[in-house]
Amino acid sequence: MFNEYICKVYAQPLYRKVEDLSKKWWPESDFVVKDYPIWVPFLGTYNLNLFRSVWRTFFVAVTTTLSITFPFFNDVVGLIGALVFWPLTVYFPIEMHITQKKIRKSWGKWFGLKLVSGVCLIVSILAATGSITGIAKELKTYRPFMSI
Repeated sequence: MFNEYICKVYAQPLYRKVEDLSKKWWPESDFVVKDYPIWVPFLGTYNLNLFRSVWRTFFVAVTTTLSITFPFFNDVVGLIGALVFWPLTVYFPIEMHITQKKIRKSWGKWFGLKLVSGVCLIVSILAATGSITGIAKELKTYRPFMSI
């Protein structure tokens, strides 16, 4: 379930980049470029692109295999999430808001925004620490392709 969520949400930019690069590299290939219209009852026409279907299925299969192979896969994903959460979700948006609205340092709103940013930084550090602890704990008993 978690892996499915990752593939549906966070992998969309990766999907798009690979598909755009493939269209750039192989513009003559029908497999990569051509859409095949398929009529779906009660829904209308759906344009099927064979490359998109194969590439996305392959990506999901690989990430699912990795998550099965490594019992600490969720901890690794949690570590990555903890590392990118604060700068991308908290720090940069808050700084952009402060800059766009021209909030001065002496105002209570500026202090409040900085406080929220600092608290979220601490939460991210704690989450990263927890993920690293989980990875270290799992590595002690890790045996590939063996259930524990």
